[in-house]
Amino acid sequence: MNIDHNAGCSRRAALIAGGLGVVGLSLPQLLRAESVARTRRDKSIILVVPWGGPSQHDTLDPKPDAPQEVRSVYGHIATRTVGLRMGEHFSRLANLSDRFSILRAVSHPVSVHHGATHYALTGHRPRIANAELTRASRADYPTMGSVLARVQPSPENLPPFVQLPNTFVDQGIYSNGQNAGYLGVRYDPLVVTENPRTGEFSVGGMGAAAVEGSRLDQRRDLLAHLDKTTERFSAAPAMWDRDVCYSQAFDLLRTAVDNHAFDLARESNRLRERYGRGVGQSMLVARRLVEAGVRLVMVNDAGTIMKWDTHDPNYGGGVVNHMRETDRVLSALLEDLHVRGLLESTIVIWMGEFGRTPRRKADGGRDHWPHCYSVLLAGGGIRGGQVYGSSDSLGAYPRENRVRPEDIHATIYRLLGVPLETELHDSLGRPYRLCGGTPIEALL
Repeated sequence: MNIDHNAGCSRRAALIAGGLGVVGLSLPQLLRAESVARTRRDKSIILVVPWGGPSQHDTLDPKPDAPQEVRSVYGHIATRTVGLRMGEHFSRLANLSDRFSILRAVSHPVSVHHGATHYALTGHRPRIANAELTRASRADYPTMGSVLARVQPSPENLPPFVQLPNTFVDQGIYSNGQNAGYLGVRYDPLVVTENPRTGEFSVGGMGAAAVEGSRLDQRRDLLAHLDKTTERFSAAPAMWDRDVCYSQAFDLLRTAVDNHAFDLARESNRLRERYGRGVGQSMLVARRLVEAGVRLVMVNDAGTIMKWDTHDPNYGGGVVNHMRETDRVLSALLEDLHVRGLLESTIVIWMGEFGRTPRRKADGGRDHWPHCYSVLLAGGGIRGGQVYGSSDSLGAYPRENRVRPEDIHATIYRLLGVPLETELHDSLGRPYRLCGGTPIEALL
């Protein structure tokens, strides 16, 4: 059955929230105390997804000795790690290379955005691998955040899985891999949106002002009264899911009603400027959420278009701007987490769905290339200052230590203490193995 991505739990929560007025969520003392009470084994994840697929040649795997039509038109720089070089526009990250590791031989066979996204974010190859614009389905495998919402949820009254500053839609179709798939709507992400003009974040379009708790309770009572007209359908599984969504939405909003977790005005202007005013503000919100105890925050680095899909090198404002922004926001996040003592309990992942072709086109652009690309991992038990795997002289295929998407997922689950043989079940009770990958022991 095809999903209307606007009909899931996050959609229903948004409708509820929209009727409630404006509820800003930020880091209250209550949630901070709850965060402190967590055990050290409770780790969180900030997953940054550069939608479209960054070029490995321009970013994490420069090939300065390759032929002119292969190597990047940009330069390359040394890092704090002996022998590790990166693209010239990653100078801040280069100074922090002892805090992260790079996988340079990630590889899979899926060359279209939707299928590759499903593979990257779920760790399972899609059933329809290379069909353009496949629609998300409740038969899909669940994304990592949804899995954690099921097997290792956040502390009570916190959303287990948050996605911001939007969901990703390609040509009008909700891209696979972003939601709970066969686990059902109750494990879909809480979607948070950003107003690009004001930089304010909201749930379902809500603004920054708070609504009184009594009004929230009144809205809950009103909604319950209206729903009596649908009681004859109450035996339907879809209604059960709807009721779960109601409960989740109200519980989360009721807890947050007097707080301000997404209110970045509470951060210093200096720190906000360090992150930058684009996707960096989403990264700052992500830091605040994991500090409170949210298990996984997915930051979609897409802008209003799939900006890393650089068939044309100037698409979406130019690849140079994208690289400079990434250097700024990732380095700010790593520094901020380190200063706050959160890096050891927060896994940071920068991972696209694939890379770009080794050879540049005549106009300088590069097309899709899943056969060898790079991923950055940091924190949460990942050893820094390492490069695992290598590509051939053209950056086209793995030369040694090939890594599949499921191996990345297996590594993350190992760090989180989730057994790989864990069984998940769909709505019919059919079992699925959590992950078929192999942890990358050299990183741990």
